[in-house]
Amino acid sequence: MVQGSNEAGGAASSFPALRAFASRDFRLLWAGAFISFVGSWVQNVAQGWLIYDLTRDPEKLALVGLFQMLPVTLLGPFAGTFADRFNKRYLLAGTQIVFAANAAILGSLYSWGTLQVWHIYVGALCVGIAGTMEVPGRQSIVSRVVPPEDLSAAVPLNAMTFNFARIVGPSIGGWLLATWGVSVCYWLNAFTYLGLIGAALAIRADLSSRYAGGQPVLDLVLEGMRFTLRDRRLKTLFLMECAISVFALFYLNLMPAIARDVLGLGKQGLGTAMTMIGFGAISALIMVLLLSQKPIKGLLVKSSMIGLGLALMGLSLCRSPGPAFICLFFAGFFAITQFNTTNTLFQLLSPDRLRGRVIAMHVWALSGIGPVGIYGFGWLAKRIGLAEALATGATLVLISAALAIWKGDPLREVAPHPQHQAEPKTS
Repeated sequence: MVQGSNEAGGAASSFPALRAFASRDFRLLWAGAFISFVGSWVQNVAQGWLIYDLTRDPEKLALVGLFQMLPVTLLGPFAGTFADRFNKRYLLAGTQIVFAANAAILGSLYSWGTLQVWHIYVGALCVGIAGTMEVPGRQSIVSRVVPPEDLSAAVPLNAMTFNFARIVGPSIGGWLLATWGVSVCYWLNAFTYLGLIGAALAIRADLSSRYAGGQPVLDLVLEGMRFTLRDRRLKTLFLMECAISVFALFYLNLMPAIARDVLGLGKQGLGTAMTMIGFGAISALIMVLLLSQKPIKGLLVKSSMIGLGLALMGLSLCRSPGPAFICLFFAGFFAITQFNTTNTLFQLLSPDRLRGRVIAMHVWALSGIGPVGIYGFGWLAKRIGLAEALATGATLVLISAALAIWKGDPLREVAPHPQHQAEPKTS
């Protein structure tokens, strides 16, 4: 039973896509996450510029992503077990404190003139470790604070926090970086984590563990993995996400190098480029939200993978900001269409007792496999060029999409809700 719900009136009760906002707890979670993510994007812009300014090396940029995602690679499947076994309220608040402390320490080191690149790598590793537990825990809270019939719309609404912040944060970050410098960006990020800490403590819904106990941790992890890989639909989604994670998402980590060396942009130009990705992401989420009740999620996943490959291929050919901004818009649009639709399907196709562990597999496909591509393509960009690395990744995404379509269509039917689904189809 969802606790802490009340009628928000107006649009929330009139439009099915907005009904999740009728829940007080969902509104708190949404607002807290948005504030927190704005700060994260402010820091990302400043930190990426700082690293490339110090090193002029795309491989060093890639290493930040490698260190942040490496814990997900090693611990990702176990993270869902923590989300399922521990109280999500304290898990969410505790991880935000770790994130805030990291930003404050890096900001202080920069202010004192002692910040070195290896400090950023250590900070990225600490954030990555905390993030492996925070992401599945935070995402699985959504199903606790909205009614089951609103979950399909609540997932893209929840994802809008990150992507609205992707529009606002880089613009603020580019301006702050150019006007006040790096340390202000770090300190602003540290303060914004208070948003999610406050939300976690104020939510009224029961966020305690529903784990009954008695089962070893390894058995719990394997249970979630087996459920994901035995269900043909979840397995297909998992493999498609792995392909995009390895072959496409590296471009985000290389954006400071692309902006400076390929497009000739300055600090605020980098913020604008990142903002265009955010505009694409928000446009995708609005589309997914409006189509949330339509039985076309499988079609959205496959077509968006093709679109992402074409957008990156177009970006590899751009040498001026205008066309590049268009390609970045569509890269954000198609990536978020696929990832958010996949997230929704992972939640719809998993029972409540396994949801944290199944979502952890989604997160692992998105972030845990990513370090292979981030560092690999960073290494490749240093040796053959940024544009050539982008073209290589785009080609591999398109090949993966063709293989997914050729292997069949297990995504045609989606069970309406996990409580009512039959035993998964085995391959």
